[in-house]
Amino acid sequence: MNITPEQVLVTHGAQLAISVAASMILRPGSTVIVGDVNYVLADRLFEQLGAKLIKVKVDQDGIDVDAIESICKQSKPSLLYIIPHHHHPTTVTLNAERRVKLLDIIRRYRLPVIEDDYDYDFHYENAPILPLASAEHDGYVLYVGSISKTLAPTIRLGYLIGGENFIWQAAKLKQVLDIRGDVLFEESVAHLFDMGEMQRHLRRSVKLYKKRRDEFCEILSASIGNVAKFNYPKGGMAVWTLFDPEYSIPHLSERLANRGIYMNDGSLHKYRIDVNGIRFGFASLNSNEMETFGQALKESI
Repeated sequence: MNITPEQVLVTHGAQLAISVAASMILRPGSTVIVGDVNYVLADRLFEQLGAKLIKVKVDQDGIDVDAIESICKQSKPSLLYIIPHHHHPTTVTLNAERRVKLLDIIRRYRLPVIEDDYDYDFHYENAPILPLASAEHDGYVLYVGSISKTLAPTIRLGYLIGGENFIWQAAKLKQVLDIRGDVLFEESVAHLFDMGEMQRHLRRSVKLYKKRRDEFCEILSASIGNVAKFNYPKGGMAVWTLFDPEYSIPHLSERLANRGIYMNDGSLHKYRIDVNGIRFGFASLNSNEMETFGQALKESI
């Protein structure tokens, strides 16, 4: 992105970056376009700020851009929250045609956007897709990224990128919430980038996670391939899995718990009545753990 340091606000994790950006834009009664399956903590945040969610369908090509345009024609919403790269939870990526059209809509309707690109670096088949914020958007796209996925979940370091004036005002708001970040820690991470260590770490991580993705998907296919559908994710650290309607994810969760294995009961993703899905994370699992989980899942089915 063609930006200056004055356009970057460092935050204590990407969630804080989303919170600061949304708080700058939303008021009680505001409207926010989100995916009908979406990052649950973002939805909760917007509702906490008093906004009404307008849910738009997400399919294998990303969010329905035509539906966004129809909404804008009727009454321009206050904000669009979008995860175009490895959408959470479905892992799909917005296709090129929709990206071009969405950028036109953003400019034409002067639509404020929060682009959440939480795991940009972890793309396995080719180079990561360039963010919407890297294209011409007339200053309407706010970009959120994270270092936490790069190093470790407990390392809370994110950032918000926007226009210089917006970032200046956002910094004033952040000061009320979090006087300052951990400056020594931020300098340490910057040093890793400057020395090239972070880049080398990322290359090793992408290679490792790609291997784990392949192994996990093979085990998943052998364990539940007859009762569930999923695609090999092109990036990210999770597999979005849709079970046949007659298989209860809460019941599976209970059976696995009896074996000492924790699995979310799927309630996080009950956005649509036709969604019987769960997001399986694989990045932290070694081969033995994957095999143990796969066998337990198969027997629970």
